[in-house]
Amino acid sequence: MKGSGKILVLIAILTCAMLFYVHLQIASVLVSFDIHTSSRALAEKQEILRKFQFKVDQLRAPRLLEAKMKHHDMGLAIPNKIQVVEVPPVSELVIPASSGPKVTSTLSSKVTSFLGRWIQTAQAKTDLSS
Repeated sequence: MKGSGKILVLIAILTCAMLFYVHLQIASVLVSFDIHTSSRALAEKQEILRKFQFKVDQLRAPRLLEAKMKHHDMGLAIPNKIQVVEVPPVSELVIPASSGPKVTSTLSSKVTSFLGRWIQTAQAKTDLSS
C-alpha cells in the first residue's frame, strides 16, 4: 500500500496541474473576447469621431457660413482679398544697453549665483532621473 499512496499523490498533482491549465486557457479566451469587444467599440467611436470632425469642418467652410449669413439676412459678407491687410510678424523687442556705470560683482553675488546654478543643475539631474 505504500506504493499506492505515491500514485494517488501523483494523480492528484497531475489533476491539479490539468485543472490549472484549463483555467488559464478559459481565462485567456475570456480576456481575448473582452479585448475584441473593446476594440470593436473603439473602432465605432473613432468612426463617429471622424464623421463629426468632417461635419464640423463642413460647418466651418466659408461658403456655408456665407450662405447662412445671407439666409438670416445679417448684412455681413466675407471680405475680399483686397480688403484684407496682412501684418508682418514683429521681431523680438531688443532693449539697448544703457551706457551707465557698470556694476561690479561682489563676493556675495558670486556665491549666490554659484549656488543658484548648482541648485538648478541638481534640479535638472533629479528631473531626468524621474
